[in-house]
Amino acid sequence: MKALIPFLLLPGCITLDPLLPFHSNIPCNEVDESTCDKEDVWDKVCDVCEDYAAEPWWTRDYPWRAKTLDTMTTIRSIETEVQDVSFVSNDGSYNLSAWYIPSHGEVAELANTLVVFNHGRYAGIEHYAPRVRFFHELGYAVFVWDYRGYGNSLPVTEGESAGPPATPDWMDDARLAFDTAQGIAPDSEKIIIYGMSVGGMPAGEMSDKNDGEACAQIFEAAYNSIAAKIETNMSLSIPGSHLTSGIIENEIKLADTTIPTLILHGDSDDRIHINEATRLYESLPEDLAKDMIITENGGHGLGGDGGVPEQGLGAYGADILGFLNAKAPGCLTQ
Repeated sequence: MKALIPFLLLPGCITLDPLLPFHSNIPCNEVDESTCDKEDVWDKVCDVCEDYAAEPWWTRDYPWRAKTLDTMTTIRSIETEVQDVSFVSNDGSYNLSAWYIPSHGEVAELANTLVVFNHGRYAGIEHYAPRVRFFHELGYAVFVWDYRGYGNSLPVTEGESAGPPATPDWMDDARLAFDTAQGIAPDSEKIIIYGMSVGGMPAGEMSDKNDGEACAQIFEAAYNSIAAKIETNMSLSIPGSHLTSGIIENEIKLADTTIPTLILHGDSDDRIHINEATRLYESLPEDLAKDMIITENGGHGLGGDGGVPEQGLGAYGADILGFLNAKAPGCLTQ
C-alpha cells in the first residue's frame, strides 16, 4: 500500500469511489427463497417482478414495533390511488421504477407537500415500503424511486443483467427523478428532498442541481461525504479528498445551498458515524435555515433496533413538522 501512495496522490489518477460499498441491490428478477428467508422480518425481500402490480407492497401488514407507534395505535395501509410513474433513463438503457402516493389529506398543512424519497443501499422499494408508509401516515404525499438494478428498475434490453449503478449514471438518474417528481407534485413549490443512508448522495445531487426549487432538504443517517467516509474507515494519513472524484461530495456540493436543511441522525448509528453528519452540518452556509437533531438510541436502517423514525414515529413527525414551521414554512399549506 505504501508504494501506491505517491501514485494515489496524483490528481485525477485514481478514485476509490467504485471500491466503496454503496450498493447491495436486489433486482426483482433475482428474488428467491434466499432473499425472502431472513430471520429479521425487516430484511426479507420476497417480491418477484410480477408482484409489483399483482400484490402491491404498499398494503402489506408489518409487525410494527411498540416504540415506533408511540403516540398512535397503528400505521394505516395506503388507500389513496397509488400511481406508477416509472420513467426511462436519459441514456435509454433502464426502465426506472417510480411511484407516486398522494396524501390522505387529513393533515391540511401537509396535504400538498411532496417528499421525494431517496432510499438506502439495500434491495429496493419493497424493503423501504415501511418508510413510505411512515410518510403517508404523517400526511405527506410521496414520490419514491428505485435506482438502477434495484427492485423493478431493470434494463430495457430483456435478459440483460441488472448490476448496481455507476455513480455518474446514478446522479444523472437522480436529476431525472427530481424532474419527474416535480411534474406530478400537487404543488411544485412544496417539495422536500429526502435522503436516507446512501440516498443522501442522489438527494444531494437533486438539491445541488435544483437549488431554490425545493422548499426543504432532509438527510437521515446519510452518507454525505466519501472523503469523510475514507478518513473515518481507512488508516491513511492523507486527505480523503485525494481519493474520490468529488461527484458525490455533499459537503462541497451544498456549501452554498439556499435550501433549508434538516439533518437527522441516531446516536447509536454504527454505520455512519455521527461526526460525518456534524461535518455536513458545519459545511452548510452559516446563514442557512438549518437544524440537526440527534435521536437517542437511533441506529441505521430498518433492521435490528431500527433507525431514527423507528424510535418513535410521532416524535419523528413532530421533529420534521417543527423544523418546517420554524425554518421552512414554504413547505406548508397555510
